[in-house]
Amino acid sequence: MSNVKLKLLGAAKEVGRAGILVSMSDTNILLDYGVSLSEEEPGFPLHVKPRILDAVALSHAHLDHSGAIPLLYVSAGPPLLSTALTATLSELLIRDFLKLSKYYVPYESSELESMMEHLNLQEYGSTYSVSGVEVKFYDAGHIPGSAIISVEDGSWKIVYTGDFNGERSCLLNGADLSPLRDADIVIMESTYAEYDHPPRDENEENFVSKLYEVLESGGTVLIPSFAVGRAQEILCVLAKHNFDFPVYLDGMAKTASEIIKEEGELLRDPELFRDAMDMAIKVRNWNMRKRIVEENAVIVSPAGMLKGGPSVYYMEKIMERPENGVFFVSYLIPETPGRKVIETGIFSSPTKKGVVNARIEWFDFSAHSGKTQLLEAIEATKKNAKIVIVHGREEPELKLAKAARERGREAIIPSLGEEKVFA
Repeated sequence: MSNVKLKLLGAAKEVGRAGILVSMSDTNILLDYGVSLSEEEPGFPLHVKPRILDAVALSHAHLDHSGAIPLLYVSAGPPLLSTALTATLSELLIRDFLKLSKYYVPYESSELESMMEHLNLQEYGSTYSVSGVEVKFYDAGHIPGSAIISVEDGSWKIVYTGDFNGERSCLLNGADLSPLRDADIVIMESTYAEYDHPPRDENEENFVSKLYEVLESGGTVLIPSFAVGRAQEILCVLAKHNFDFPVYLDGMAKTASEIIKEEGELLRDPELFRDAMDMAIKVRNWNMRKRIVEENAVIVSPAGMLKGGPSVYYMEKIMERPENGVFFVSYLIPETPGRKVIETGIFSSPTKKGVVNARIEWFDFSAHSGKTQLLEAIEATKKNAKIVIVHGREEPELKLAKAARERGREAIIPSLGEEKVFA
């Protein structure tokens, strides 16, 4: 039986900058290569020599999984395995990252173009073979196009969950966990290993009810949101509940929504998404932005953490009036402007700082598996499976490892740069 080596280039006892090098049968497959946006300056994963890579497999488009991949195409050209939707959305997000970054990024648009030229598009259930190693993609239920990835060589089967959601949402079906059942090694995210998300239906009803409270009192509600995944989920929730106030959609979420609309077969309810898109009024220009901040309406706009995008403008305009609302629906990284609003009630941007008098709310619309779904995924594995825990803070990772061991599985928490050998 051949050896397998796993090396953590990122996402080791941390959330973000995912990057895992899998070496088996003299073949090297890189699983994701993302950036960390938790600090003021983007953080990149550890270096890997691009020329040793036989393939790069991308789980989904979010920058913490895709944002460093162009670095691999400065001097080499490994095949990039990805679903078509992930590829298109990744290009959109990385171009925006290059355009908006205030700091040095060690690649340019030419490397992004080279990355796109080396695409090898995969469908769920399809197989890519290289040097006796087979790579397969399965629906991860995280964002449209996201994938759980299996890598096997006849002796070992490794399954990488990427970010996955075991529960269905308005936008997507839950993850396909079938590849976990016969996996020898499962590389599992642990972002929300400490707690469960609220019941979906209750959360939606609470969200819509509180929107009406603000709007029926004459206010405007800003919903800062991730452009890919979360904005579309929120639109679907509003369409599902027959929301009858104007809903405006701005920023990169408009483009992402149109891209996702073209891949409707990947969604749980394509008709609901079409209704959501028909309901949303696309913001066309600055004159329209200036007008709608005075309207009795909902504005869904990136960036979800108020670090940039049109949401910053809207926040500056509505924050001082107590009849308005700011409803967060995305994860808020510590030290980001959005997180500081939640924790201190103070908003700070390059052009404005002050107390937020508008009503502040946060709703858990996470697209990650919560504690129960993570445990169910572990229980879906065979008894002698090895669970490699990544993409979480150290304390939650330790708790998930303990739970895995209580269920008879071997659990491993690698450190950054550590290479694990399985024989």
